[in-house]
Amino acid sequence: MKDGFLSTIENQIQTKIFTDEDLKLILPETTEEKIHNSLSYHFKQGHLKKYKRGVYSLVEPRNKNSISKFYLANFLYNPSYVSFESALSHYGLIPEAVYETTSACFQEKKKMFKTTEGIFSFSHSPVTPFFLDVVKDEQQSFLVANPLRALFDTIYSNRKDYKMISDLEDDLRIDLDELKQYLTSYEASEILSLGDLYKKKNTRKLAEILVKGFK
Repeated sequence: MKDGFLSTIENQIQTKIFTDEDLKLILPETTEEKIHNSLSYHFKQGHLKKYKRGVYSLVEPRNKNSISKFYLANFLYNPSYVSFESALSHYGLIPEAVYETTSACFQEKKKMFKTTEGIFSFSHSPVTPFFLDVVKDEQQSFLVANPLRALFDTIYSNRKDYKMISDLEDDLRIDLDELKQYLTSYEASEILSLGDLYKKKNTRKLAEILVKGFK
């Protein structure tokens, strides 16, 4: 079992990160105890990496490419998608590098995971999947909020009220020229609808100032 365990994972699991459920599917005749023992053995040998209970990956040389933090974030808490400051930075809307990978989820309870790859946090967004993109990075696909959705998630989360476009630049250091370019893809009605979906005064106000300022 130990000799073929890694080969079975490598040959039958197509994703770079896998879970306990994946192992049960590819090893249907193997007891949970034997799977656990094999995992423990390969952790000690340095063949596998564990990010949290039930979430793992192979290490080099079997896993030749590094794993994207955004890709890992989608696995750590599911369903979720990368959003807030991480997504804004990813699209170049804020100048700062973000050292904590921030994601949105549909559960109201916040989550945080400290892993060898860094800190991953998950905060609530009340809007069901909408304005989300599937992004590919080195053959890894992950779900991330598009710039507009990431901005609304951020405003919803920080609970601040903005009265004019310049407030976004002053407080969040949003690049207004970049934001304007992204907003050209949307009708005013779409922006207003998104702001209304959060059912919060500050997101409705954000939608209004975006439309007034850029449309």
